[in-house]
Formats: sequence, C-alpha cells, structure tokens
Amino acid sequence: MPTDAVLPHVTYRDLEEAIAWLSNAFSFVEHYRYGSPVSGAQMRAGNAWIMLRQGRREDATPKELGFGTQSLTVFIEDIEAHLQRTKSAGAVIVEDLHESEYGELQYGVEDLDGHHWLFSRHARDMSPEQWGASVSHSVVLTPQISPMLAVSDANAAIEFYKAAFSATLLWHLDGAVAGLSIDGAQFFLAQESPPHGTRGPASVGFSTVRIELFVEDPVAVQMRALGAGATEHSPIEEHTHATTGPRPVTRMLQGAVLDPFGHIWLIGKILE
Repeated sequence: MPTDAVLPHVTYRDLEEAIAWLSNAFSFVEHYRYGSPVSGAQMRAGNAWIMLRQGRREDATPKELGFGTQSLTVFIEDIEAHLQRTKSAGAVIVEDLHESEYGELQYGVEDLDGHHWLFSRHARDMSPEQWGASVSHSVVLTPQISPMLAVSDANAAIEFYKAAFSATLLWHLDGAVAGLSIDGAQFFLAQESPPHGTRGPASVGFSTVRIELFVEDPVAVQMRALGAGATEHSPIEEHTHATTGPRPVTRMLQGAVLDPFGHIWLIGKILE
C-alpha cells in the first residue's frame, strides 16, 4: 500500500467495467483485485494510486445525479498524448487543454460513471499571491537528494535510460544537463566537462557510486536494460542480509548492470 500519499477510494456501479474503462481511457494499470465476486481493486498511473469499490446497484452515480462532490487530479508528463488517448476512448472532455492561472497545463474529463478527473502537467512556477490566493502558512519543502550522473553523451544517455528503465524526460537544458524520472524517482544527467571537473566513470575507468533501483520485477527490468545496451555486472539472484531493527534478516532479489556510460545500477526487490 502506498503510505506517503492520499489514497482516494472511488465507487463504481460496475467494478469490472470500470477497471477496463480506466485502463483503456486513462492508462491506469491494475495492481490487484479482491473479493468473489470482485468487490474492490487497486490501480495506478505513474505515482497516482486509487482504490476502486463496487457500489450497490441502488446507489446513484454522479452521472445520474447530475453532479459530483469531488474531483481527482493526476499528474501526467506527456499530457498531450494522454488527452488524445482519452478522446479516442470516447470519454467526455469537460475542460479542454489549457494553462491555468496557477501555472498548470491541464484538461478535465468525466469517466464512465460521471466522476470528474483533472489530468495536469506543471507548466511554470507561480506563487499563490501572483494568482490571487492568500497564504496562511508557509510551506517548508523537504530537502531531497537526487544523483547527477556524468555521461559522455547526454542525448544518447537520455535515450538509453528511457529504453532501459522506462525513464521519463522532465527537462533538457542546452543539450548538456537533463532531468529524468523513473516512477517518480528523479535523477539528473550532465555532459562530461573536464575543465569543470566533471568526468564520467567510463572515462576514468572506475565509479565511486552505485545506484539502487527497486522494482516489482527485477528480472524483466534487467533483461530490458541488457537489451538496451547495458552489460551484466551480476545476475539476478536471491540474497540474505543480516540487519538491525525489527527485522533481523532481509531477503532481496537483486542483480546489477553496467550502463554504457560506466554507471553501476543495482536492480532489486525486497522479499521480506
């Protein structure tokens, strides 16, 4: 269960129909379903998770009532392609793609039962005061650490990480620096620049950093990375580690690849 986010529960008249519709129209991926007959399910789109519940036949849907009491927002990087897919699925677009006054590129749509959804991508930074809001409590951002990988060819590296790890390109600056994300985990690329003290491990012959990537299916991800041009550093195997804390032993399924730019990626999954 995702523990660091709000997890909406959405009720549908026909749960199995809703699962198929959300997969086709909104690109949601089913994680699991439960009950016999099916009474609930969990789905995700990127970092957005939702729970689906089977409603009672006698309960009215938002479409039947003519109004809803909530709107769900999902952040999508390639929002233009997402909109086209949604339109192709025959969904009702209630707000065309536009940039909001608070700096979001977004569109609104109704699903099969009339629930309102907003799909959005951040367009530009806007302080609340700029668009007429008043701030009652200042937000303190939690510091984040994201690795920046030095590479010999930033453009080639972007294409490799997209092909190998399904990375999403967030931004690209002058062909030299780029930001990417793997399922919400951000990292950066920088073109090698010896005058500025930046050289990649492939150039110097060694690396001082390893990147750990936790995934649901390490074998599939490692095979995809090898197919994209990585070389195997170690096969996917089960490992047992003694640990401190509530669990004295941790079991992991883990292997490693060396990417074309000399960086070592550990690909694994915690088993218990």
